[in-house]
Amino acid sequence: MENISYYFIIVFILIILGHGVYKKINVYDSFIEGAKYQMKEGITIFPFLMCMLVAVSVFKSSGILNDLIAFSKIPKELMMQGFFRPASSHASLSLMLQIFKDYGVDSKAGITSAILQGGSDTTVYVMGLYFGSIGIKKTRYAYTIGLISDAVCFLLCLIFFLYFL
Repeated sequence: MENISYYFIIVFILIILGHGVYKKINVYDSFIEGAKYQMKEGITIFPFLMCMLVAVSVFKSSGILNDLIAFSKIPKELMMQGFFRPASSHASLSLMLQIFKDYGVDSKAGITSAILQGGSDTTVYVMGLYFGSIGIKKTRYAYTIGLISDAVCFLLCLIFFLYFL
């Protein structure tokens, strides 16, 4: 019973197959049609996803953030998480896990990092990927409001870190 999740996956697949037999649906053909549709969607989304990943990678490896936050008494990882959160969930999550490892889960930095991770969104990533994949060119105020809400969350987390913990 070490890997109980494997049993849940098998049971879930059997439930789907049983439901298909009960409803007299050709489950295999339905699966193939769904896979074809999702491959088309994946090819549509891929350029936007690749652009975001390259941009985040270049920004992260440039080292400019290290120069900007060298004088702060806030942990460097927390500041970097706040800057990367709107663009990359993976980079933000890896920084949060590094904060947990270095400072501890129940530390000021750990609690603040968890609040930042849960309280903000990957606005640039989501808007670039989804708006780009369906062809929306005029986003009106979506980017502005999304980035303002991410900035407010980040600033409140910094205030929380400095004054309340």
